[in-house]
Amino acid sequence: MITNEQYVRLSLEFNLFFLRIAKEHAIFAAASLPPRDKTIQQQLLTVKQNYETLLQRAVSLSHNVISKEVLTSDEIVTELTLPAEESTEFLTGIPINKNITKEELNMVEAAKTRAETALTGEVSRLNNEALVLTNRTIAFLNNLYRNISECKAFSYTYPTMLHHVTEESKFAAMMLTKLQNKDAIDSVKEIIDLEIFWNHIMEEHSMFIRGYLDPAEKQLFEKANDFAKKLELLVSRTMELRQNPKLLPEITRESINQVTELRNFKKQGAEGILACEIKSIIPPLLADHVLREANHYLRLLNTTKTM
Repeated sequence: MITNEQYVRLSLEFNLFFLRIAKEHAIFAAASLPPRDKTIQQQLLTVKQNYETLLQRAVSLSHNVISKEVLTSDEIVTELTLPAEESTEFLTGIPINKNITKEELNMVEAAKTRAETALTGEVSRLNNEALVLTNRTIAFLNNLYRNISECKAFSYTYPTMLHHVTEESKFAAMMLTKLQNKDAIDSVKEIIDLEIFWNHIMEEHSMFIRGYLDPAEKQLFEKANDFAKKLELLVSRTMELRQNPKLLPEITRESINQVTELRNFKKQGAEGILACEIKSIIPPLLADHVLREANHYLRLLNTTKTM
């Protein structure tokens, strides 16, 4: 069980990360649909707006509450997030609330002057609303995925990527439920499951980057392909921890090393895409998006390493 103070801080830290991720999922899905699916696109933009509203609330509640570790991890926003939003809004025509990003860039770490426990009720309502919205979004994405898989709809997004973001949403729903129950992830089994999930996410990121690069970008393609192969092996080794959990410290160290390399590759890619130096069909915000997810996972790995 976690204390009320931990509940408030951990909930807000998770919401700051996930609500932004979720609203961006809606942006990418909407931008990938053809003109015939304007109704679905508008529904996705409504999902985006709903997540933005919750994210704004989370930001407002988070001043002087968030830990230094999270604020300095670059998982909430990076120095590239704002220009990536500006570029993606220009390229897609999809409106993005950039004031939220500007406010987050100016957030400061937790201070003893603010009583976190006084925020418990507001944070509980935020978690509940995020959970309801996420479950509805999962159902919507599952339906869209089914229609695309059955050739009843078309998207420039890979079906596997749509499944990928749905799995991330399911994971977030599980995390929000655990937070509402004031249940910490602290057992070896839970940590192993966490690493299996995120290593698989990192593997798929490498595959998507590989697939969205222009064929002319041969060196970057090979680099992304190399990451995908290495991470596929790492996922297999991580899954073996269920039979041999004693190897967890070793696999965690290996995960930190591989994800750090991938994170650096993603950052270079995001910078190159923003500077229009890389040929791809990767929106600038998607490049920053996957960078933040790697940063988030690295912080989790470094936290579990000390447990």
